[in-house]
Amino acid sequence: MKQRVITGVIFAVLFAAFFLPAFWFPITAVIMSLIVGSFVVYELIKALKNGKYDPSTSLIVTGCALALIVLAGSFFLRVSAENALAVYVMVIGMFTLACGILIPVARKDDTRALENGIATGGTIFYVTFPLFCLDAAMLLLPEGSNGWYFMLIGLVAPWISDVFAYLVGVTMGKHKIVPHISPKKTWEGCIGGAVFCALAVMLYSVFVIFKVEHIGMDLTAFAVMTFIMGLLVSVMSQLGDWFASVIKRHVGIKDYGNIFPGHGGMLDRFDSTFFTMPIGLLLAIIAKNIF
Repeated sequence: MKQRVITGVIFAVLFAAFFLPAFWFPITAVIMSLIVGSFVVYELIKALKNGKYDPSTSLIVTGCALALIVLAGSFFLRVSAENALAVYVMVIGMFTLACGILIPVARKDDTRALENGIATGGTIFYVTFPLFCLDAAMLLLPEGSNGWYFMLIGLVAPWISDVFAYLVGVTMGKHKIVPHISPKKTWEGCIGGAVFCALAVMLYSVFVIFKVEHIGMDLTAFAVMTFIMGLLVSVMSQLGDWFASVIKRHVGIKDYGNIFPGHGGMLDRFDSTFFTMPIGLLLAIIAKNIF
């Protein structure tokens, strides 16, 4: 426990060192996403190979590079976040689908070529989509849209959900929710994490977002809406955690790495946020176009 706490504090400091300056210098968030993405790609390839899969490293690197090219092109051409996301989906979507056939075509003696092609394309989308959303929120939203505030929800709210799900689960948990995936997770922890996450998102939205975005609606209605959004964030956060756990169980590993002693690898720390960063961008786009 002591090691987990120390590592958690160090991780929080490192995260703050990159994300807080991004309020003024968005490039620091992009640098953070590059670091996180590089580690996660390495960890996923290693995990898949441990499970006897053989994804194409060169295609994965190419797919990640294409996502960066779309982001950079969108930034320099002053493309909106919505249009950049559409271009990303088209380019990376077609490329990931192509991976499903390129590997079977190139590896005629590979009996698992189709599975390896799907694993390759899946890895590209799984890593690049949430990080593209993070960078788009920071770089491509027009000045005054405050993408940083919304992405803070996408990045921090899942950890709030995780912490309270753990605390409630340890103290009150009795009914297992997905024992074949995560043996320690309980319904009580799941619900507790969702409620506290929703409260945190609601309070943050009422006291910060409401003023920053000059929301033109009744405060009570806004509070109810953001509480519901907080529940959605928590649900997606827990689904992200389960998804990463499913992969770990399927390939036979306990953690994706040991870069964070007591916590595992980079993906072990960001598995939940990979499912919630897109929500941060979605909220920012909704605020820009509706409120």
